[in-house]
Amino acid sequence: MERTSDLRNLLKRKGELFSEELGIDVERDPFKWLIASILFGGRISVNIAKQTYRVYEDRGLVTPEAIDSAWHHTLVKAHGEGGYTRYDGITADYMKAISQRLLNEYGGNVTKLDEQSDSPEELENKLELFQGIGPITTRIFLRELRGVWQNADPKLTDIEVKAARDLGIISDTGHPTRSLKEFWKKNKVEGYDIRNLEAVLVRHGLEIRRKGS
Repeated sequence: MERTSDLRNLLKRKGELFSEELGIDVERDPFKWLIASILFGGRISVNIAKQTYRVYEDRGLVTPEAIDSAWHHTLVKAHGEGGYTRYDGITADYMKAISQRLLNEYGGNVTKLDEQSDSPEELENKLELFQGIGPITTRIFLRELRGVWQNADPKLTDIEVKAARDLGIISDTGHPTRSLKEFWKKNKVEGYDIRNLEAVLVRHGLEIRRKGS
């Protein structure tokens, strides 16, 4: 990464937040982003995950109450309509279990996980206590809440690290997440924040993966 103009161009082309692409305001509707993050976290293509989230939207399955009251078959059918067939049944189980736990323990308010945490580690641990939410889904979810939630500060995923190194943003030495933050602090581009840079890394990393690099 040699010039600010290069970074601005990258951000313009690849820096849209995935939540924004789906029409989700993460500050107002973090549960919608949690649904999408669970779908993105599966071993399935990004496009299929996005299509499936849009089916959830179309069917009004975007609150813990709606998912909790929906028939299991309704969720499976939604996954099939979106093309998310590989894990349709088990993901339906996860969505039901997550919604039920949110309702029972947090009054259906996912923001309370952050409010009741004292550190990024505690927040991540709380998320990973939910059936079906592992480290990758947690990082996907919290990545776009960085700077929005007090304790949202996930480490970079492997795909982001590989992309950042490929773009010359970070080196092979040092702590990747810390190095990315230092890079952004020195090279901020007006109109964007570090979440946009992370979105660039995810998209670039996916391109590297598709090319088999």
